[in-house]
Amino acid sequence: KIFKGGTSNEAPPFRLLNFTFSLVISMDKTKIYLASAKDLEDKALFQKLYHTVSDIRQTKIDSLLLEKDKRLSLAAELLLKKALSDCGIDSFELEYGENGKPYIKDHNDIFFNLSHSNEMVMCAVSSDEVGCDTEKIKDIDLKIAKRFFSESEYNLIIGNEKKNDMFFRIWTLKESFMKATGLGMKLPMNSFTISIENSSVSVSHNLNNKSYFFKEFDLKNGYKYAVCTLASEIENPQIVSFNELNIP
Repeated sequence: KIFKGGTSNEAPPFRLLNFTFSLVISMDKTKIYLASAKDLEDKALFQKLYHTVSDIRQTKIDSLLLEKDKRLSLAAELLLKKALSDCGIDSFELEYGENGKPYIKDHNDIFFNLSHSNEMVMCAVSSDEVGCDTEKIKDIDLKIAKRFFSESEYNLIIGNEKKNDMFFRIWTLKESFMKATGLGMKLPMNSFTISIENSSVSVSHNLNNKSYFFKEFDLKNGYKYAVCTLASEIENPQIVSFNELNIP
Protein backbone atom coordinates (compact mmCIF):
# COMPACT_ATOMS: atom_id res chain seq x y z
CA LYS A 1 0.00 0.00 0.00
CA ILE A 2 1.11 3.56 -0.63
CA PHE A 3 0.89 6.19 2.08
CA LYS A 4 1.52 9.80 1.18
CA GLY A 5 3.03 12.63 3.13
CA GLY A 6 4.36 16.19 2.51
CA THR A 7 15.00 6.08 13.03
CA SER A 8 21.11 5.52 12.74
CA ASN A 9 18.82 5.17 15.78
CA GLU A 10 21.65 6.52 17.85
CA ALA A 11 23.16 3.59 19.71
CA PRO A 12 21.97 3.88 23.32
CA PRO A 13 24.78 5.69 25.16
CA PHE A 14 22.84 5.81 28.40
CA ARG A 15 20.24 3.64 30.08
CA LEU A 16 18.18 5.20 32.85
CA LEU A 17 18.75 8.80 33.87
CA ASN A 18 17.84 9.47 37.50
CA PHE A 19 15.86 12.70 37.13
CA THR A 20 12.48 14.05 38.23
CA PHE A 21 9.61 15.05 35.94
CA SER A 22 8.11 18.53 35.72
CA LEU A 23 4.85 19.79 34.21
CA VAL A 24 4.53 18.43 30.67
CA ILE A 25 3.17 20.54 27.82
CA SER A 26 0.92 18.50 25.52
CA MET A 27 2.07 18.22 21.91
CA ASP A 28 0.09 17.89 18.72
CA LYS A 29 2.93 18.67 16.32
CA THR A 30 6.37 17.37 15.43
CA LYS A 31 9.12 19.76 16.44
CA ILE A 32 12.56 19.72 14.83
CA TYR A 33 15.82 20.98 16.32
CA LEU A 34 19.15 21.40 14.54
CA ALA A 35 22.55 22.40 15.90
CA SER A 36 26.19 22.46 14.88
CA ALA A 37 28.59 20.63 17.18
CA LYS A 38 31.34 23.00 15.99
CA ASP A 39 30.17 25.37 18.75
CA LEU A 40 31.67 22.85 21.15
CA GLU A 41 35.18 23.31 19.76
CA ASP A 42 35.34 26.01 22.43
CA LYS A 43 36.93 23.95 25.21
CA ALA A 44 35.52 26.11 28.01
CA LEU A 45 31.99 25.77 26.59
CA PHE A 46 32.48 22.03 26.09
CA GLN A 47 33.51 21.54 29.71
CA LYS A 48 30.67 23.69 31.02
CA LEU A 49 28.02 21.78 29.07
CA TYR A 50 29.71 18.41 29.65
CA HIS A 51 28.85 18.75 33.34
CA THR A 52 25.14 19.26 32.57
CA VAL A 53 24.62 15.81 30.97
CA SER A 54 24.14 12.42 32.59
CA ASP A 55 26.99 10.47 34.16
CA ILE A 56 26.47 7.71 31.62
CA ARG A 57 26.70 10.20 28.74
CA GLN A 58 29.90 11.57 30.25
CA THR A 59 31.30 8.04 30.38
CA LYS A 60 30.29 7.56 26.74
CA ILE A 61 32.03 10.81 25.76
CA ASP A 62 35.17 9.86 27.71
CA SER A 63 35.35 6.52 25.88
CA LEU A 64 35.50 8.16 22.45
CA LEU A 65 38.90 8.80 20.88
CA LEU A 66 38.19 11.56 18.35
CA GLU A 67 37.38 15.07 19.52
CA LYS A 68 34.70 15.40 16.83
CA ASP A 69 32.96 12.27 18.11
CA LYS A 70 33.08 13.62 21.66
CA ARG A 71 31.44 16.85 20.47
CA LEU A 72 28.72 14.97 18.58
CA SER A 73 27.94 12.75 21.57
CA LEU A 74 27.65 15.73 23.89
CA ALA A 75 25.64 17.69 21.33
CA ALA A 76 23.13 14.83 20.93
CA GLU A 77 22.11 14.81 24.59
CA LEU A 78 22.17 18.60 24.83
CA LEU A 79 19.79 18.91 21.89
CA LEU A 80 17.49 16.25 23.36
CA LYS A 81 17.47 18.06 26.72
CA LYS A 82 16.58 21.31 24.94
CA ALA A 83 13.76 19.66 22.97
CA LEU A 84 12.27 17.94 26.02
CA SER A 85 12.60 21.10 28.08
CA ASP A 86 10.44 22.88 25.49
CA CYS A 87 7.85 20.13 26.08
CA GLY A 88 7.94 20.81 29.82
CA ILE A 89 10.26 17.92 30.69
CA ASP A 90 13.32 19.25 32.46
CA SER A 91 14.49 15.84 33.61
CA PHE A 92 13.80 12.34 32.37
CA GLU A 93 14.57 8.65 32.21
CA LEU A 94 15.04 6.66 29.03
CA GLU A 95 13.99 3.12 28.26
CA TYR A 96 14.41 1.09 25.09
CA GLY A 97 12.09 -0.82 22.79
CA GLU A 98 12.80 -4.35 21.64
CA ASN A 99 14.71 -3.04 18.63
CA GLY A 100 16.78 -0.60 20.67
CA LYS A 101 14.83 2.57 19.95
CA PRO A 102 14.83 4.90 22.98
CA TYR A 103 11.67 6.27 24.57
CA ILE A 104 10.91 8.63 27.46
CA LYS A 105 9.98 6.50 30.45
CA ASP A 106 6.43 7.08 31.75
CA HIS A 107 5.64 9.42 28.83
CA ASN A 108 3.95 7.35 26.16
CA ASP A 109 2.60 10.53 24.54
CA ILE A 110 6.02 11.95 23.61
CA PHE A 111 8.37 10.37 21.08
CA PHE A 112 11.80 11.48 19.92
CA ASN A 113 14.62 10.59 17.59
CA LEU A 114 18.21 11.75 17.12
CA SER A 115 20.60 11.83 14.19
CA HIS A 116 24.01 13.32 13.49
CA SER A 117 26.40 13.56 10.57
CA ASN A 118 29.80 15.20 10.39
CA GLU A 119 29.20 18.33 12.56
CA MET A 120 25.38 18.59 12.45
CA VAL A 121 23.01 17.17 15.04
CA MET A 122 19.25 16.74 14.60
CA CYS A 123 16.46 15.99 17.07
CA ALA A 124 12.76 15.40 16.42
CA VAL A 125 10.09 15.27 19.15
CA SER A 126 6.51 14.34 18.37
CA SER A 127 3.15 13.25 19.70
CA ASP A 128 3.56 10.00 17.73
CA GLU A 129 6.28 7.69 16.41
CA VAL A 130 8.98 9.68 14.63
CA GLY A 131 12.29 9.17 12.85
CA CYS A 132 14.78 11.72 11.57
CA ASP A 133 18.02 11.65 9.64
CA THR A 134 20.68 14.09 8.51
CA GLU A 135 23.54 13.32 6.16
CA LYS A 136 26.38 15.44 4.83
CA ILE A 137 26.38 15.41 1.03
CA LYS A 138 29.58 13.94 -0.41
CA ASP A 139 30.74 11.88 -3.35
CA ILE A 140 29.16 8.44 -3.24
CA ASP A 141 29.76 5.12 -4.96
CA LEU A 142 26.47 4.45 -6.74
CA LYS A 143 27.04 0.71 -6.27
CA ILE A 144 25.69 1.33 -2.76
CA ALA A 145 22.40 2.54 -4.20
CA LYS A 146 22.32 -0.36 -6.65
CA ARG A 147 22.73 -2.79 -3.76
CA PHE A 148 20.51 -1.28 -1.07
CA PHE A 149 17.86 0.78 -2.88
CA SER A 150 14.86 -0.34 -4.88
CA GLU A 151 15.06 -0.24 -8.66
CA SER A 152 12.87 2.87 -8.94
CA GLU A 153 14.93 4.70 -6.31
CA TYR A 154 18.14 3.80 -8.13
CA ASN A 155 16.65 5.07 -11.38
CA LEU A 156 15.76 8.36 -9.69
CA ILE A 157 19.41 8.81 -8.79
CA ILE A 158 21.04 7.90 -12.09
CA GLY A 159 18.49 10.03 -13.96
CA ASN A 160 19.35 13.11 -11.90
CA GLU A 161 22.09 15.62 -12.77
CA LYS A 162 23.01 15.97 -9.09
CA LYS A 163 23.40 12.29 -8.30
CA ASN A 164 25.04 12.74 -4.89
CA ASP A 165 22.31 15.17 -3.91
CA MET A 166 19.53 12.75 -4.89
CA PHE A 167 21.29 9.80 -3.26
CA PHE A 168 21.37 11.51 0.13
CA ARG A 169 17.86 12.85 -0.31
CA ILE A 170 16.56 9.31 -0.72
CA TRP A 171 18.89 7.96 1.97
CA THR A 172 17.64 10.40 4.63
CA LEU A 173 14.01 9.75 3.69
CA LYS A 174 14.55 5.98 3.87
CA GLU A 175 16.39 6.08 7.17
CA SER A 176 13.85 8.41 8.74
CA PHE A 177 11.11 5.94 7.74
CA MET A 178 13.05 2.97 9.10
CA LYS A 179 13.47 4.75 12.43
CA ALA A 180 9.82 5.87 12.57
CA THR A 181 8.69 2.24 12.26
CA GLY A 182 10.80 1.36 15.31
CA LEU A 183 12.65 -1.31 13.34
CA GLY A 184 15.65 0.79 12.39
CA MET A 185 18.34 -1.11 10.50
CA LYS A 186 16.47 -4.37 11.09
CA LEU A 187 14.20 -3.26 8.24
CA PRO A 188 16.01 -4.04 4.95
CA MET A 189 16.48 -0.86 2.92
CA ASN A 190 15.30 -2.54 -0.28
CA SER A 191 12.10 -3.89 1.32
CA PHE A 192 10.24 -0.60 0.74
CA THR A 193 10.30 2.19 -1.82
CA ILE A 194 10.40 5.96 -1.48
CA SER A 195 8.72 7.86 -4.32
CA ILE A 196 9.35 11.55 -4.98
CA GLU A 197 7.24 13.75 -7.20
CA ASN A 198 8.39 17.36 -6.92
CA SER A 199 7.97 18.09 -3.20
CA SER A 200 5.57 15.20 -2.55
CA VAL A 201 7.04 12.11 -0.86
CA SER A 202 5.34 8.75 -0.45
CA VAL A 203 6.42 5.31 0.74
CA SER A 204 5.32 1.91 -0.54
CA HIS A 205 5.63 -0.90 2.01
CA ASN A 206 3.92 -3.95 3.48
CA LEU A 207 4.52 -3.35 7.18
CA ASN A 208 1.18 -2.02 8.37
CA ASN A 209 -1.76 0.22 7.46
CA LYS A 210 -0.42 3.36 9.12
CA SER A 211 -0.09 6.67 7.29
CA TYR A 212 3.45 8.07 7.39
CA PHE A 213 4.16 11.73 6.73
CA PHE A 214 7.46 13.14 5.50
CA LYS A 215 9.11 16.53 5.52
CA GLU A 216 12.48 17.60 4.15
CA PHE A 217 14.55 20.65 4.99
CA ASP A 218 17.11 22.38 2.79
CA LEU A 219 19.32 24.78 4.72
CA LYS A 220 21.73 25.15 1.77
CA ASN A 221 24.59 24.09 4.06
CA GLY A 222 25.72 20.87 2.38
CA TYR A 223 23.44 18.54 4.36
CA LYS A 224 20.15 16.75 3.76
CA TYR A 225 17.52 16.57 6.50
CA ALA A 226 14.39 14.43 6.59
CA VAL A 227 11.67 13.56 9.09
CA CYS A 228 9.08 10.78 9.00
CA THR A 229 6.26 10.56 11.50
CA LEU A 230 2.70 9.40 12.08
CA ALA A 231 1.82 12.95 13.21
CA SER A 232 0.69 14.95 10.18
CA GLU A 233 1.89 18.42 11.24
CA ILE A 234 5.67 18.93 11.15
CA GLU A 235 7.11 22.31 12.07
CA ASN A 236 10.08 23.97 10.41
CA PRO A 237 13.33 23.41 12.29
CA GLN A 238 14.53 25.49 15.20
CA ILE A 239 18.25 26.26 14.93
CA VAL A 240 19.94 25.92 18.32
CA SER A 241 23.22 27.57 19.28
CA PHE A 242 25.07 25.82 22.08
CA ASN A 243 26.69 29.16 22.89
CA GLU A 244 23.26 30.47 23.87
CA LEU A 245 21.84 27.30 25.38
CA ASN A 246 20.33 27.71 28.84
CA ILE A 247 20.56 24.33 30.56
CA PRO A 248 20.52 24.10 34.36
